Amino acid sequence: MPKPSRRVIDKPELLTFNELHGKGITLSNNNRQATRSSGFGDAIVFSSRTIRTFEKVFLKHRQKQVDWIGSLRVGFCMHDPKTQFTQETLPSLAFKHLTDKGGYWLRACPDELLRTSPIIYVYYSYDGQIYVGGYGQTNPAQAVLTMNEHFGPYYLFCEVYGKTDQIEIIDETTLPDQTLVNDSYSISIHGNVIDLVNKKLNDNNNLSQLQHFNYLYSSNIQHTLTFLPTTKHNIILTNNNRIVCVNNLKTKSSYAFINTPMKVNDILICKVMDCDTNTSAIFLFGLTTCDPTSLQNQNLPEDTTTFIEQYSSSRWFVDIDINANISMYDELAFWFDSNGYINLSINNRSPIQLKNQLSSSDITNLILYPFFDLYGQITSLCLYNLCSQTKLNLNKKSNARELCLICFENLADTQLLPCLCTLCNQCASIIKRPSLLSDCPFDRKHITQIRPLP
Repeated sequence: MPKPSRRVIDKPELLTFNELHGKGITLSNNNRQATRSSGFGDAIVFSSRTIRTFEKVFLKHRQKQVDWIGSLRVGFCMHDPKTQFTQETLPSLAFKHLTDKGGYWLRACPDELLRTSPIIYVYYSYDGQIYVGGYGQTNPAQAVLTMNEHFGPYYLFCEVYGKTDQIEIIDETTLPDQTLVNDSYSISIHGNVIDLVNKKLNDNNNLSQLQHFNYLYSSNIQHTLTFLPTTKHNIILTNNNRIVCVNNLKTKSSYAFINTPMKVNDILICKVMDCDTNTSAIFLFGLTTCDPTSLQNQNLPEDTTTFIEQYSSSRWFVDIDINANISMYDELAFWFDSNGYINLSINNRSPIQLKNQLSSSDITNLILYPFFDLYGQITSLCLYNLCSQTKLNLNKKSNARELCLICFENLADTQLLPCLCTLCNQCASIIKRPSLLSDCPFDRKHITQIRPLP
């Protein structure tokens, strides 16, 4: 898709909050300060004008000392709010009611960021990535979400939620030291990937089970397809070599090879087990005629182009970065068809056609091994057996569980009663604590009990 225009030079007009806002919001300080009066809902705010590419919006926030979960949510929308809503028709809550519509993107700010940074900043890049950072922090802004469906420019879109009861737009020229805003290349603050993956699997051993592509396999199948073991390619394997994890997140490449070739209409299935949103890139998928065992104990160049040039005697079909929105626990299916097109289906949806194409002679004559470079957001994959494309039933209705809309870390496996809203067990247990009001964060109905989803 065409990306938003890059930044321009002239100074934009003064930024304030839009006069169209939630009923629970009071604007003050020349419409630069938005305060939520009470409760959780009716606290959506927008900017008065569109935000330019790379234009940072600085927000001073106030956190209430209450035993609640959830805080400020920030993002962007493509619609002029005044043309879409009145104050009476604006939804009470953003998640589900707005984010399920096209053109609205919102993400909860990390609690640690809000705890350590009284002023945060948010902006989007030319490729549609939304970044959030802490003013005065040495860590760079994190890419938290991708806007990949529509044109820019965008309006700022926030929800003054949970512990956050007030935000104020701060003029960049009034900040004490502009050099404190770090825009350098991201460094890892994500922790040890394999430890995180193993902990998640220990807490919930169902996480590695397929939800969208499970119909492709019999219920008692033993998955034996594995990644090629190595100590040289910045990866660590676990779960009998079926799960690959990035070893050092500061290293630019993490090559994971599969020592089983793919034929036309073979489907390679894998599942995302961990993500690191400090970078905007996703990951690399490729096919090669190079026998992976010949690379097993070689130190490979971090730069992909240099790597391919070094082994130019082999054929390489590579998509450097897949232009798709891929999240935690998404399931990915790769295959190439008789026309040579390489396809990707995410969660059994209609396929994306990747850029590289094989010729008919390539399909007939070459032995092609699949491989990944986990250099971007995807830091861990789980592998499943190859299967036939003839079994594929795209857009088949699934009962798959989505990510929890509170923490965006765990699957929504718990239901609130009587409203039937879903979130993860960890968040549900916190909300239902006796010290809280025990109201649903989505529809504000009183919660009588929580129960696991079947």
